[in-house]
Amino acid sequence: MNVYTRNGDNGQTTGYDGNDYDKDDLSIEIVGTLDEFLASLDEAIVELSEPETEHLNDVQDTLWQTAGEISLGEPGKNIDDAIQDEDVQTLEDGIDEYNPGLSQFVRYRTEAGVRLNRARVECRRLERRLTPAMREERLRPVIYEYINRLSDFLYVLACSSEERLRTQSD
Repeated sequence: MNVYTRNGDNGQTTGYDGNDYDKDDLSIEIVGTLDEFLASLDEAIVELSEPETEHLNDVQDTLWQTAGEISLGEPGKNIDDAIQDEDVQTLEDGIDEYNPGLSQFVRYRTEAGVRLNRARVECRRLERRLTPAMREERLRPVIYEYINRLSDFLYVLACSSEERLRTQSD
């Protein structure tokens, strides 16, 4: 199997649905941003331990399903495990669990905190990319809600991790 197809040499790419798209098509832009975000989660995971890694592995599994849903252009179809309201609730429960109750801005100085913060920033970028698709009803509203909560989850996880690792090193 060749890795290269030469299709991209003309500014086109083939989507999961088999159709050709311009590389700056909204759905390609979203999936690319999602891929970047998943890579930043990989970087964060290598710096964490249980149970944080388990939570983030679950998030990654959910996001892979979401990438498939967006790529196929049929909201809620052709995937095994689409995001549901319960997934948003799981993130909210995680936010409540990890929220350190900080009242001031946190500067990240540990590797884990820095990487989680980078993932949070990538998640916010994904949310911005999803906004036009949400307005055009090209994605289910629960996906947008999930991504919005996910950036909050990553924030409290970064703060919690930062605090835990700082106190361990003192």
